[in-house]
Amino acid sequence: MISVGMQAQNNEPFIDRNNSEANKRVEDYLNLLTQGYSDVEIFQDLGNANFLAENFETAAFWYEKLLENSGEEALTLDYETLYSFSKDYVSAPIVVGEKDKLKSRIREVYVSNGTTREFLDETRKETKIQGKLSTIDGYAPSMSVTADGTVAYFSKAVSRKPLYGVFSKKETIHEIYRMENVNGTWKNAKKVSVTPKYASAKHPAVSADGKRLFFASNMRGSYGKYDIYVAEISSNGDAGVAKNLGPKVNTKEDELYPNLHNGTLLFFASAGRKGYGGLDLYATQVTRRNLTTSVNLGSHINSKKDDYSIALNTEKGMGYVVSNRGSNQSIAQYTVSYGKNVQKNTLVANREDKLNELLNDDSTLEYSSTSFDE
Repeated sequence: MISVGMQAQNNEPFIDRNNSEANKRVEDYLNLLTQGYSDVEIFQDLGNANFLAENFETAAFWYEKLLENSGEEALTLDYETLYSFSKDYVSAPIVVGEKDKLKSRIREVYVSNGTTREFLDETRKETKIQGKLSTIDGYAPSMSVTADGTVAYFSKAVSRKPLYGVFSKKETIHEIYRMENVNGTWKNAKKVSVTPKYASAKHPAVSADGKRLFFASNMRGSYGKYDIYVAEISSNGDAGVAKNLGPKVNTKEDELYPNLHNGTLLFFASAGRKGYGGLDLYATQVTRRNLTTSVNLGSHINSKKDDYSIALNTEKGMGYVVSNRGSNQSIAQYTVSYGKNVQKNTLVANREDKLNELLNDDSTLEYSSTSFDE
């Protein structure tokens, strides 16, 4: 492992001009330092971000700096685990295939260890070096859990060599995984096959009864870049054939972040319709044999920026919108009000709109068993 000296006291790191990786580490360090972050925060973030990107040698470097700077008592069990994983990878013998085998084992442990994965969620969502180390674009939703709390779904990015091209670089694709809650611990991580091998599936949203899984995919045959699909889930957790929700939902651009409310009301974000800017939030009623035309949730919920998802508290008449509309364009949750109960100190005022009509729809029909592609 290449060593780069960091003189944290006077903030003058030694630069090895003959080593590009060493210089990149220094660049990343200085980038965060100029933003006002402490050494401990910098070492934590750079270690976590590189671990998520599977740059284990660099992750080990930053975790080691964290240990040197903070003392062993400052490291939680999760940091020690991540540091151990990274060191094992660095010290593995340079034998053909051995590094890749170890990387696969680390990935399996990471996926199956719910505590470790949740520990890294904030780094995954908000890597401070924008666009350099983050493996997730935009907002990364948390797990989608069934009403009884026993099964959860989440997506993660992986690197895979394309189907064609002998010397092609690996591409980033997204895969959906299923986990079970066993005595309060998330275990038995299993990939859910809802797309062909070289297509992405992300942003899973499971129905309350666990029988339907909505998600976004760019698989061949989509109307645009990413479309919203639905698949039936069997009792053993396997997914049936993915069905495209059709042109009432999907467009030539991206449809992302599906979220199911009260069984039949499907919220999602779309970039393919004339809205208020960026991704806008829409809703459609999913009934037995078809779905309604998608409705924009309006200017009091959507903004000029990207609006990713909405969760409703019908008792309080409040909605919680995840958006990057803030002054520094960071992703955060914003509160809005709807219906008759106007709440004080909310971001925007109450208005009567299509959202109320959708919420008051009396439809209680089951999900369609058709493709919705009319």
